[in-house]
Amino acid sequence: PRLRAVVGNCCLPTYSAIHEHHLLHCFPNFVPGWLQVGDTPEIAALIAPRALHLNLGETDGGSPIDHARAGIDRIAAAYQAYGVPEQFTHFIEPATGHVLSEAMWEKVRSVFARHLGA
Repeated sequence: PRLRAVVGNCCLPTYSAIHEHHLLHCFPNFVPGWLQVGDTPEIAALIAPRALHLNLGETDGGSPIDHARAGIDRIAAAYQAYGVPEQFTHFIEPATGHVLSEAMWEKVRSVFARHLGA
């Protein structure tokens, strides 16, 4: 496959969080009719069984952490169903917003080194 590993940074805004918290978010994120079959965690899980790592800031207003944690659980369940739970990892940095922190950057480097040999 062309994609062997994906890292997302501060990018798990669920449609349910957008509606519940009345977030003004990126309009390109909206896929008409998608909520009938899932939410952004289900979209993210489509990369399975390939490696996926998500970095999140605990106080990122664009990805409310309660929704992000629930989304992480759904993605993890998809990877478990594929029999490759180790291929999905995540990192939530406490007291951090919508940034690429040094700790997050280290996770990016580690994931790519492990899966791409970089």
